[in-house]
Formats: sequence, structure tokens, C-alpha cells
Amino acid sequence: MPRQSEGALAASRRLTSALLALIRTNQADTRADLAVITGLSRTNIAERVGALIDAGVVVEAGPGRSSGGRAPSRLALNPDAGRVVAVDLGNREGRVAVTDMDGRVLARTVIEGGVARDPDSTLDRVAEAASTLLKGPLSEAPLVGAGLGFPGPVQLPGGRPVSPAGLLQWDGFPLAEALGKRLGTEAWADNEANLTTLGELRRGRARGAQDVVLVKLGRGIGAGVVSRGTLHRGHLGGAGDIAHIPVAAERPRSCSCGRTSCLVTIAGGSGLARTARDLARTGRSAVLREIAGGRDLTGADLTDAAREGDAAAVAALREAAEHLGHVLAPVVNMLNPELVLLAGPVMAAEDFLLPFVRQVVYAESTPLTTRALRIERSDPAGNFGLVGAALTVIDELLSPERLHEWPSGSIWSTRPGS
Repeated sequence: MPRQSEGALAASRRLTSALLALIRTNQADTRADLAVITGLSRTNIAERVGALIDAGVVVEAGPGRSSGGRAPSRLALNPDAGRVVAVDLGNREGRVAVTDMDGRVLARTVIEGGVARDPDSTLDRVAEAASTLLKGPLSEAPLVGAGLGFPGPVQLPGGRPVSPAGLLQWDGFPLAEALGKRLGTEAWADNEANLTTLGELRRGRARGAQDVVLVKLGRGIGAGVVSRGTLHRGHLGGAGDIAHIPVAAERPRSCSCGRTSCLVTIAGGSGLARTARDLARTGRSAVLREIAGGRDLTGADLTDAAREGDAAAVAALREAAEHLGHVLAPVVNMLNPELVLLAGPVMAAEDFLLPFVRQVVYAESTPLTTRALRIERSDPAGNFGLVGAALTVIDELLSPERLHEWPSGSIWSTRPGS
């Protein structure tokens, strides 16, 4: 067959990748469906699908619906074409999982020591945990990549944290490269809020939505932005970093970034823990003083005190929610999302936070931007950070630029463009 020009080859790759995307997203599950949606000839469809099947990326998944004649064969992404390691790093622990090529979590574990430890020892633990998970039945498919979520700004491409507040030992560390070397595969790293947002968009309450803002409330605060159905990371990966927007706090607090009264000092998990300690130390909360019992209080303790009816704890959570609402209102005015999702461990205090966030956002945003706006909690059982980390890898590997490398370039070596 004639040798293709670079332009024709690139076009051919984009077309085959587009067919695979239709199969992956269940928009088409037969060759006939693909032909109807794309307008390509059945011969062209059959050739490209055959290449995907030969490469092990797509499989025949049984008979489809018959329209009177022979039932067509259904097509599906082969979930066992490879395995992906997904990592969601927290401050004091990390979650490590192995997924299939559909981003479905097959096994997972928790490691002690997250980003509060040094990068090398943390990634050593991650690699050890991943290797253990990949033994046994999960080793029957090849490891094809790894994705990692980091709780701080991550420059893209390259996957290096940039000036993460309070985590200077991670500044500039080659996260993706270091993880890939330990696992013997290619790896990607991104901000955890972005990955949680991607997981929600594909598997959670944001599925089918076009414009979404997700706020991840953990020890710190981050946000992910979806515009027209696509995760918006910004020019260098810094979109959505709302943690250090200043707020008018009643009691100014120094922040690890060097400034004063950033949102994270009031509404982040570390800020809520600090509030709990202040309330116990000053005696404004007898419940928290009793809970403390000589140990260091956490944001979860503040929530527990509020549930016991402690007025000071309830007021503190309301203040945190209102400040978050003040920050989100201009975001809503600027982006006009249809859905705002609040995620992360801090949202265990949903009953004390969500009503006041809604109240402030609806009061301070314009009527048009709030006319159809929903503000909801993300499902805490969704594992969306892990799912998003896996999907980042899978999206890259199955992209038009990379699909021809699966597994040896044979998909494209003898196929003409059309």
C-alpha cells in the first residue's frame, strides 16, 4: 500500500481515535452505529475497528440488537487491555489503586505517610503498595501507565509541584518522572482537585454536565473547572487555585504562603483544626476542651462538637461556609456553571456548611448565573480522585497522538488514511 503523508497519517489517527472514543463512551456499540454517526463507509469502519481489535484495545462483546436480520456484534473497550496505577496523595496518608482500562478500581489500599513526608520516601511507599496490588490475578494484564494527584499546584506538562504552601520539600520535584521510574512505566501527575473533577465528570453527579466547578476541601482547598464538557487546566495547570484568595476574617490568621487570612486558613481542614484548638484553649467551647483531653484537635473534632450542639463550633463552621460562599460567588458570576460540587473530607460537615454556602452564593451572584445553578455535595464514596488519575492516563494513551503506539504501532503500519 502507498506510504501516507504525515498529514494524512495524522488525520487517519484522529479518525480512528474518534471511533474508539464513540465506543468508549457508549455512544456507539456496533459497526453500523459507527457508520451512521460518522458517515464513513462500512468498509472503512470495518478496517479501523479490525485494527483496534487486533491491537487488543477493542473486543467483540456479544450480539447486539437485531433489526430483523442477523444480530450485529457489539463493540466495547477491552477493560483488560492494560492496568493503570492511580494515586491520590493526602497530607498524612495516600490512596493507591489499580484500575482497568475503563478506570474501574479493581483493588486499592491506603499507605501511611503522605506529602507531610519527603518525596522520595513517600513515592517509595506508593511504589511498594502498587507492586503488591499488581501481584496475582491483576498481573495478567500489562501495566500501561500511572497517574498521581497532588494536593497543591502542579505545572503541566511535566508534573512538577510549584511552590506548594507548607510543602516546600516538594517544590519542583519531578513527580511524574520519579513515579514512572519506580513503577517502570510512563506516569502523569496533576493537582488532586483537577483529577477529582475529571472523575466526577465521567462517573459522578457531573456526568453529562457542560459547565461545572468542583471545590475540594481537604487539609487545603483546590478547585477544578469544567467548561463545555472539558476539564480546563489553564495555560500551565494553575486554573482553580482558590486556596489563597484573601477573605475578611474576623480574626486575621497567618498563612503558610506568607500572606494573611487566605481562604484556606478559615475553611480548609487545617484552618478548621486551628479553629477547634483556639475554641478549646480559650474556653469558648467546653465541648472541644473536653474532647481535646490533651491531644491535638482536628477539623473533624469541630464537626463533632457542632453535632453535639456546641454553639461556638456551629458558629465557626458557619463562618467558614460563608467565607467559602463569598469566594465562590464571583467564580459563579464569571463562569456561570450549571453545577457547583463540594468534595473532600471537610464536607463531612455538610449539614453545617452547605446551607450557608448556598445562601451566600445565591445572594451575591447575579440572577442569570443562579437561575439554574445547583450546589451539591460530591459523593464521598465515589473514589473520584483515583478514577480521575486513572482516566488521565487512559485518555493520554488512547489519544490520537498516542494510540498508534499501542502496543507496537501495528494499528497504523499498513492502514491507509481515508
